[in-house]
Amino acid sequence: MKKLVKITIFAVLVCLGVSLFACNNEGYTNPQLPEDYVVDPRGKIKVSMWLRSGPESEIALDNWIKAYTEHYPNVKVRTDIIEWAQFPVQVAAGDIGDVYYTADCDVYNYSGRYRSAMALDSYIENMNIDIQQMYTAVYDLGCYNGLLYMVPSDITQSVFYTNVTMLKAEGLEKPSMDWTWDDFRDYCARLRKVNSDGTYEQVGAYFESNYACGLTFWLGSWGGKWYDTVNKKVHFSSDENVVRGIFELIDLVDKGYASTQNLVGEIGAKHANLEDPQSFGFKYGLHYGILYQDRIELKKEYDILGLEMDVCTLPKTPVISIPGEAFGYMVYSKTKNPDAAATFALFLLTLEGQKAFNNVIGGGIPCTREGIASGVWRIPYPEGTFNYDAFLVYPEAFCACWSECYVPPEISKIINESLMVLVANHLNNKKDYKDALRELEQTANEKWETIYEEVAAL
Repeated sequence: MKKLVKITIFAVLVCLGVSLFACNNEGYTNPQLPEDYVVDPRGKIKVSMWLRSGPESEIALDNWIKAYTEHYPNVKVRTDIIEWAQFPVQVAAGDIGDVYYTADCDVYNYSGRYRSAMALDSYIENMNIDIQQMYTAVYDLGCYNGLLYMVPSDITQSVFYTNVTMLKAEGLEKPSMDWTWDDFRDYCARLRKVNSDGTYEQVGAYFESNYACGLTFWLGSWGGKWYDTVNKKVHFSSDENVVRGIFELIDLVDKGYASTQNLVGEIGAKHANLEDPQSFGFKYGLHYGILYQDRIELKKEYDILGLEMDVCTLPKTPVISIPGEAFGYMVYSKTKNPDAAATFALFLLTLEGQKAFNNVIGGGIPCTREGIASGVWRIPYPEGTFNYDAFLVYPEAFCACWSECYVPPEISKIINESLMVLVANHLNNKKDYKDALRELEQTANEKWETIYEEVAAL
């Protein structure tokens, strides 16, 4: 993580030109359009993309370009395929496309700290784009200081990938769409098998707890609110509902209802027979996962083992909170062709754009209501053979899975480093989770106070 840099307040200057709407402030494009401005996209732009899903991602990109240029034939779009780790490097060097790929966890950095993205609200108004087509939480993930910088291309929500073969062997049906937390615990109790030596032969579920993204469900599903962006504080210990959520996960693993990684000692020995979910063990009934794209590789692994796989929704908890991610594109703040770049990115919010981008494996779940309703994203398995509805059973309960979406990077770094070892440390008798949460809250709040003072002094 880069060292702390002071947040610079970027005041957008009003341009008074007739033929041009953009003015430069150290080369940055002014996102304000005169009321009578006519958007006229033409010329050339470059789009920088990471192939998140391999070659299929390039097909999604090509489909998007084809559909866009049918509407705007005066624009030529060329592609620039780069690795994920190279985006911040090329953005910093000014060697990035007019439009470039990003994810919700980087919106703050690119739009707020580095000013490498252009606000698109004026174009949204000019082009009469209906942002109500997006769920509020998804739209907010693309915003910084109330302005939209990242145009979502697709989203993904947490589900359980389900070992249907194991469930059937234990006399269990696939979970219903409205099953509850009590139902889930009952499933786990019935799926657990204990060997004569006390080790587990199989367990109900598997959760990845060694990175903060995997714990988001537990932080909010019992009514907890771990972040307070108004008062610049986190509440990992002082909010008893956050503590309760972490307890629920620890209790599942402690009872052998679920498993996780990095367990050692006595409890590690009990879980030793359970393979990591990315290998070919699958000695669990339900695998917690976030990426929609994972359905392809996991299905292949299940098929190799001769197991039936499906997907089910997360169970209802006291407060339904479904972690997910939003992916999308930003317009480079120093683009020389803002009309073409902005219309190209915002084309993703049209039905044509959503259908073009998300109708191949390289796409994802559409980020607009009408895109979701189109059904083009329900691939590659035939309707009725795969429970696609589980991915969107609670769309209004969507929340970001990354702490970077809610707090400054310096705070998220502290959070991520603490949470990735919290569960294993407790179960391995290294540090009680309540003590760890208390230390995390204190350290993060002390740091946030320092950041707040620096910004206030500007």
